[in-house]
Amino acid sequence: MVELEREIARARRSEQPLVLAFLDVDGLKAINDAGGHAAGDRTLLDVADACRAKLRSHDLVIRYGGDEFVCVLSGLDLSAAAKRFALVNAALAQAPDPGSVTIGLAQLRPADSPRELLARADSALYAERQP
Repeated sequence: MVELEREIARARRSEQPLVLAFLDVDGLKAINDAGGHAAGDRTLLDVADACRAKLRSHDLVIRYGGDEFVCVLSGLDLSAAAKRFALVNAALAQAPDPGSVTIGLAQLRPADSPRELLARADSALYAERQP
C-alpha cells in the first residue's frame, strides 16, 4: 500500500492521471486442479512476465494475493490503460500454456484514498465478471 500511496501523491503533485488495475487470473483454480500447483505457479509467472513486457518499466505490478494482481499506471487515462492490458491479454493468449486475465480499472479522482481507488477497481473487476 506504501507504493500506491507514493504513486497517488506523485500523480497529484504532477497533476497527471493515474489508473489502478485489479487483475484476476482466469481459471487459476482449474489450472491448479488439472496440473497441480506447479502449473498454477507457471501461470502466475506468465501473467507477471506479460505485465512486465507489455506495461512500462515504471508501472507497478504487485501480486495482491492468490490469483490477483494490482497494477498502477501513472500518466495514463482509462482508455490508454485498457489498451495496455489488451496487449497483456494478447501476450497471454500466445503463451505456451495460453491464459488470460480479467481486469477492473479505476482512474484516480481528486478525493480518492488508496482504499477507495482499490475498491473501485475491485468493483470494476466484479462487473467485468458478470455475464
